Amino acid sequence: MGIFDFFKKIFEEDRAVENVKEKITFSDIGNWVEKKGKENEIKEKEILSLINNKINLFVKKIEEKINALKSIDIESKKAEDKIKSITNEGRKKYLESLDIFIGNLEKLKENNLEKSVEEMNWIFLSFNKNSRMSYERATILVGKEMENIKETMRIFSKEIIRIFDENKNVVDSHKIVSIVKQKLNKINEIEIEIGSVNETLVELDKKISNKKEENKKLIEEIEEIKKSPDYLKNLEKQERNKFLKEELKKEIFNLKQLIDFKSLSSFFHIFEEEMKIVKLHREDFPTNFKKDYGKSILKLLNEAKLNNEQINSKVKEIKSKEEEIEKNKSKIMDYETQEPYSEITNGILEVGNLDNEKSREEKRMEKIKLSKEEMIEEVKENIEKIGGVI
Repeated sequence: MGIFDFFKKIFEEDRAVENVKEKITFSDIGNWVEKKGKENEIKEKEILSLINNKINLFVKKIEEKINALKSIDIESKKAEDKIKSITNEGRKKYLESLDIFIGNLEKLKENNLEKSVEEMNWIFLSFNKNSRMSYERATILVGKEMENIKETMRIFSKEIIRIFDENKNVVDSHKIVSIVKQKLNKINEIEIEIGSVNETLVELDKKISNKKEENKKLIEEIEEIKKSPDYLKNLEKQERNKFLKEELKKEIFNLKQLIDFKSLSSFFHIFEEEMKIVKLHREDFPTNFKKDYGKSILKLLNEAKLNNEQINSKVKEIKSKEEEIEKNKSKIMDYETQEPYSEITNGILEVGNLDNEKSREEKRMEKIKLSKEEMIEEVKENIEKIGGVI
């Protein structure tokens, strides 16, 4: 376990005493946090300078203890050669570990208190790991000097721990200031995004309003067209054609009733092609009659001498109605394909598309605003942790 591992627990402990909170407005958070950050920087420099002085004093003291350890004549000790050898080897390895430990301390040039804690922890961890066995071997014949070194290091570590313990709030504050700055930057980005979405919504409202106004004018134009004599005449022709088509269906049905299909079948029963025509007309007279307007069935009727004036008259009547329908068709205008009608159709579709786009942007705005509110709450919570209240 590193000499400073317990700091993790210290930093997580709740504060026993609540400081008086400084009231600030949200609009002034940026300046307040910046001020806090500078205060932290000054404090950190002071603490790091103090730690550096402690390291320099420690190095001087430990070097005196090291020199004392080096001056010990192990060979003069009353012990077996094997024990002397183990002690000598232990002392040598321990001194090497101390040399690395001191070198690492002297190279410690962190400008950040939190990183300094982490680095110091690593230095002690490495030393403890590398020197444990050599320390035990060296103390076999050299106890007092080894204990002096250990005590000097214990005092040093205790002083460093005290410094960090007394200033743990600076580490916390440094972290929180950094977090708040990040959150404030994110809030600024969100504000820009909100502004952009607002502009889009305003533009969409404008487009929708303009398009609805255009559609309104087109509808008025169409209503005027519907009042015109040409349109009304056209409507009459359409209604006339509807009537003629219904009459045509009736006339064709009546024509079928006039034809003696039984006698016709008896006459042509041995003729395959003719029977085929008879059968088709009997089963679906309207469809097959319209294919040639009765030519094929009339021919068979004439051959079988089953035709009569009533049938011929009915056929002429059907042809006459069909011709009138076709004549009217050529004169009927398709107003639905004219420009105002097609424009109003496109205009309605465009308004629908714009409404859908606006709905998407509004939902996006809701999410952005919710994200902003959550971010603001996080900022407020963190501000309270470093002595402020909004």
